[in-house]
Amino acid sequence: MKTKPVSDDVVLIVGGGPSGCAQALLLAKFGVRTIIVERLTERSFAPKAHAMSPRTLEICRALGLDFAKIKAPALSREDGGEVYFLPRLDAPVLGKVPYERQDDDAYDITPTPLMNIPQPNFEEVLLESVEDCELTELRRGHTWLGGNEKTGGVVSNIRTKDGIYSVDSTYVIAADGAASSVRESLNIGMSGDANVMACMSITFSANLREKLKGRQGVIYWLTDPDCNWTLLCYDPEKLWCLICLMPYTELNKSLYTEEYCLELIKKAVGYEMDDLEFKFAIPWTMNSEIAESYRKNRFFLIGDAAHRFPPSGGLGLNTGMLEANNLAWKIAGVMQGWAGEKLLSSYESESQPIATQNANQSLANAKRLGALSELSCPAAIWQSETAFSDWLAKDNRQSRINEAVEIQRQHFNSIGLQLGFSYSEAYSGSVETFVPRAEPGFRMPHAWLIKDGQKLSSLDVLDPTAFSIVSGRHSNGLVSLCNELGAPCHAVALNDGYEGAKDWFNSIGLTEEGALIVRPDGHIMARVPDSSEQSLAEVRGAFADLLG
Repeated sequence: MKTKPVSDDVVLIVGGGPSGCAQALLLAKFGVRTIIVERLTERSFAPKAHAMSPRTLEICRALGLDFAKIKAPALSREDGGEVYFLPRLDAPVLGKVPYERQDDDAYDITPTPLMNIPQPNFEEVLLESVEDCELTELRRGHTWLGGNEKTGGVVSNIRTKDGIYSVDSTYVIAADGAASSVRESLNIGMSGDANVMACMSITFSANLREKLKGRQGVIYWLTDPDCNWTLLCYDPEKLWCLICLMPYTELNKSLYTEEYCLELIKKAVGYEMDDLEFKFAIPWTMNSEIAESYRKNRFFLIGDAAHRFPPSGGLGLNTGMLEANNLAWKIAGVMQGWAGEKLLSSYESESQPIATQNANQSLANAKRLGALSELSCPAAIWQSETAFSDWLAKDNRQSRINEAVEIQRQHFNSIGLQLGFSYSEAYSGSVETFVPRAEPGFRMPHAWLIKDGQKLSSLDVLDPTAFSIVSGRHSNGLVSLCNELGAPCHAVALNDGYEGAKDWFNSIGLTEEGALIVRPDGHIMARVPDSSEQSLAEVRGAFADLLG
């Protein structure tokens, strides 16, 4: 990514995980120089998150990241398209549901449907782009100690093995995780439910493809009382994670030796595994908390520093990507002088409600799992074909099991929440259904167009560093208005040169006289019905309200 800096000003990012790296790359798009300080000398290879949402991938697409590298380690639809419920991995299947929207129809609503990618692989692509970018610098083994505001910036103290040095920056962005030292130094509290459950993630390697032929999936919920855990598949041939949940007070970290973890893996899997290899055992706490403030003067919080979700729903990392995308252009606008300080205040007012609704959905998903008690089936039953058949037939159990599995669908299909959220109103639609809306606050709808024989998404015509004026024909009045206000703009007329454009405009209720003004983060700022003086005045007001 070769972009020239617009000034010598620097933004300091604390934390070199996905949110921090994405934030640096997004700022670099605007020519803003960043320094990332990361306390770890080496990056973690524990898989952690795996679900990269359509919106996260759309942001990556706008960044120009290498999609071939992103997609290479992703589970295929055949391997990662189902969630199974069964007593143990080698036991009879009690039920299953599809995992998210990975079907061909998903391409009607996004150019980049969800992918199952191990977090370290996703981070690798981000880190390579950070290394290649002349405006981003990652410093490993550098620990942020604190920062003091001064006129026009912040002076931060950084510790390395060689001593302490200082960094002058215009802003500081905390992307340093759930135990954020930046958030703590600012005395910003967290609200919500802390320490919901204690968890141990045990990562291991084993080739289970042949044993699971015909029932490959991304998640396996185990319901045998002796191994009531979850198996997560990153790669059926080599990478798995066993997640054990327990009350917070019962987690004994010293118990999870390699020998003990291997015992748990064998109990959960059941199959013989000649190539079984233990990799990691990482304790963590399930929380559902949101930072009480996303900003304090020149400090901003993103990612896990701003929110902590239960993993049920895979919304945590993806919400951090939304926050980085929302914040980048606002900081750039103020630093470059085409926006006032008021714009920075909108980061919290827009992003915090999104995190809150995602946290609520994640927690609801986790609580909904209680219904799976209907599937609790000990080995003495499921290992006997007769006993298992009798158990299913008794007390209408099969019907109750079907109902318990069916209500988990929201947990594994939140496409409405992933693409249908708005910065202007609370989400009220179905979590499982996405209905595009070409209204202010919403992400501009996707549609397939053809230009010069090439297929492209309507999202591809947007400029991620400017306000895009997307119209049916040239909107000289809107361009003049943007130029007058000093806001960067990019005009694109979807005239006859774009096959499919007329149908798309009709579908969103605009004529060729109308236009959408889309913010640099891909969300609609204004819907303009025509080029009248009244419409131009309304757009001027919208710019004034947003940019200050």
